[in-house]
Amino acid sequence: MPMRELPGIVLAPYGTLLPSALATYDQIRKAYEREFPGSPVRLAFTSHLMKARLLEKEAISVQSLLAALAELHDLGCESVVVQSLQIVPGGEFHQVAALVQGLKGAELAFSHLEIGLPLLSDLSDCQKVSSLLRGFSCRDPEKEAVLLVGHGTGHPADALYSLMAQVLKREHRNVFLGTIEGFSGLAKLLPELKGSGARVVRLMPFLLVAGGHAKNDIFGQSPESWKSTLEREGYAVVADLRGLGERAEIVSLFLEHTRNALKKMEK
Repeated sequence: MPMRELPGIVLAPYGTLLPSALATYDQIRKAYEREFPGSPVRLAFTSHLMKARLLEKEAISVQSLLAALAELHDLGCESVVVQSLQIVPGGEFHQVAALVQGLKGAELAFSHLEIGLPLLSDLSDCQKVSSLLRGFSCRDPEKEAVLLVGHGTGHPADALYSLMAQVLKREHRNVFLGTIEGFSGLAKLLPELKGSGARVVRLMPFLLVAGGHAKNDIFGQSPESWKSTLEREGYAVVADLRGLGERAEIVSLFLEHTRNALKKMEK
C-alpha cells in the first residue's frame, strides 16, 4: 500500500525527564508499529516544558505535536490519528483536541485527522481496566491491600478517577485508587486502608510511565511520599515500580482507542 494510503499515528503523552520512562514510550511505539505495520508512528510531547528540560538535561530531542504532524504530512500521509496517552481527558487532552480540531480546517490539512481517547473516558473503560487487575487474585486480600496512585487533576475529568475507584471497590477486595493532586489523596484513603485489616500494601503507580511523580511523590525518601507515609502508619510496603505503559494489556486498550479513531475515518 502506498505511504499516502497508510494512516500516520502520533503518540502524544505529556512527557518525562527520565530516560527509563522514555524507554516505556519506546516500547509503546514499537507495539503500535507491530499493530499497524507500515504506518509511520511518531512520539510527540504535549508539554513544551518537558521538551525543553529534556533537551537541556539529557540532550534528547522529542518532537512537538505540530512538528510530528508536519513530518507525517511531508511523508504523504493523508490520514492521521493523534493518540492521547493521557489517563483521563483533562486539561492537557483538551488542549490537544482543540489543536487537532483547529488543524482540520488549516492549510496543513489531512483528508482525515482524528484523536484517540485517553485510557479512561467512560464507565466501559474503567471496567476494562478493572478486569486487568484480576491477576492479583493470587494475593491474600486479608493481609495485603493494593493501592494504585494516579496523578489527579483540577479538571472535571478528575471524576473519572473516583469512578475508577468505585469500580475497583465493587469488583475487587482491598484494591484502592488515590491521586497525588486530585480527589482523593492518601489522607482520605488511610481510614479505608485501616478498615481493610491488611498490614501489607502493594503500592503501584496508576501512571503511564514511572517518571518523576513515581520517583518522588510515590516512592521517594522524603517524609511526604506515599511510601514513607504508609511506613510511618505501620504498613509493610511492597513497591511495584512499573508504569501502566509497561503492561501489554493496558497498551492494548490504547490500541483499541486508536482503532476506534480509525473507524471514524471510514464513516
